Amino acid sequence: MTRIFDDSALAIVAHVLAHGPLSRADTARDLDLSPATLTRLVRPLISSGTISEVRSGKSTTGMGRPTKLLEVASNNRSFIGINLTSSTIHCVRTDTHARIISSKTIPIQNQSATECQKQLKNLIDEYTRSDNHPPVEGVGISLGGKIDKSSVIESRFLGWRNVNLKTFFSETTAEDVPEIELVNDVIGLTMLEQWFGLGRHCEDFVVATIGAGVGHGMVHNLRSVRSPQGGLGMTAHLPLAGAHGVCQYGHVGCANGALTVPAVLSRAQAGRAITEEGNSPTSAEELMRLADSGDKSCRRAIAEFAESLAVYVQTVASAALVMDVVLDGEGVCLLESRWAASFAKHLNSYARPDDPRITVHRRSGSFERWAQGAAVAAIVKWLIRTTSSAKW
Repeated sequence: MTRIFDDSALAIVAHVLAHGPLSRADTARDLDLSPATLTRLVRPLISSGTISEVRSGKSTTGMGRPTKLLEVASNNRSFIGINLTSSTIHCVRTDTHARIISSKTIPIQNQSATECQKQLKNLIDEYTRSDNHPPVEGVGISLGGKIDKSSVIESRFLGWRNVNLKTFFSETTAEDVPEIELVNDVIGLTMLEQWFGLGRHCEDFVVATIGAGVGHGMVHNLRSVRSPQGGLGMTAHLPLAGAHGVCQYGHVGCANGALTVPAVLSRAQAGRAITEEGNSPTSAEELMRLADSGDKSCRRAIAEFAESLAVYVQTVASAALVMDVVLDGEGVCLLESRWAASFAKHLNSYARPDDPRITVHRRSGSFERWAQGAAVAAIVKWLIRTTSSAKW
C-alpha cells in the first residue's frame, strides 16, 4: 500500500488516523514495516498520546486471537474549519477524524480585509473559549484564490491582494489560540477526500469543483499534488468541445463560461428575457423548478451544462491519468435534474471503445464540506507537529 508520508513515524500516524482502528500486524503489513520497527516507532507515539491502544479486535485478515487495536482518538481534541466565500463565513468544529461536531454560518459584515479579519478573530475566540467541547488544537481557514502559506496573494471572490492573515492573527489573538493554517479551498477539499473520503480505498483520483468558479485538485499515490499554480484554477478556462458560454475574459466555450453557476443562470435568463420580465432564475434551485414546470430555456441551460461537464470531467481525468473523479461544489446539484440526464451519456463520449470507464463520485456540494476541508488542513498540521515532538 502507498504511504501518505515517507517518514515512517508520520506514515504510521497518518495510516492509523485514516484507516484505524488497526492491529499492529495490519499496520506493519500495510506500511511494509517489520514488527520490531513498528513497535519501536509506536512506543513514543503512545507515550505522547498521539496514538492510543484501545478496544480489542481482530486483524483485517480475520485470523489470530483478538488483540488491542491502534487508533488516533477522535473525542479528546477538536479543530475549527472556516471557509470564506464572497459573502459568507462557514465554520465547523470537527473531531480528529474531521467529523462535524457543530457548525455555524454567518454573513460577512464588511468585505475589506481588515474588517473581515476582525470578524474571523471574534469567531475563532468564541469557539476556542467554549467549555462544552474538547480543546481546540488547530484552526484552518480556506478561501478561493492564490495562497502562499501565510498570505492571500489574490482572491477575486473577496477582492483581496497580498493579505497576510497569519501576521494579523499572531498579533491580535490570545496566546492560547492555536496557530492558523491557511489553505486554498480546493486544496482543502482535496485533503478531505485524500484523508477521510475516497482516498481510504483509492490511491489516484481527481477532485473537480463546480460553483462560482471551476477548480480541481489531484491525488496520486495517496499524495495530494501541489503546484506553484495551485489556486489559480488552471482548468477554469480549458476549452470544452461543444460549449458556447462566454466567460469574463471573453473566451467562448471555456469551462468558466460553460459550467459556473452564474454562467448557467445567465444563459437561462437570456432565453427567458425575450418573453418574460425580471431576471429569473437567480439560483440553481429556481432554475431546476422552472425547468420542471416547462420552461425550455431553463431545460436547455441545464442540458448544456451536463454535456459540457461530462467533457470537462473526461478531459481533466485523462490529463491526470486517473479513472476516478470526485465532483463537488454547489453547481453539482444541477445533475439531480432530469434535464441533466445527458451527463452519463456524454461522460465517455471521447473515449475509445476499449478504454476503462470513468467513475464519478458525486458529493453534496454543501459549504460545510469546504469548511471541513479547512479543518483537515489543521488536523494534518497538528499531526505533523505532535509526531515531530514525540521523544524517540
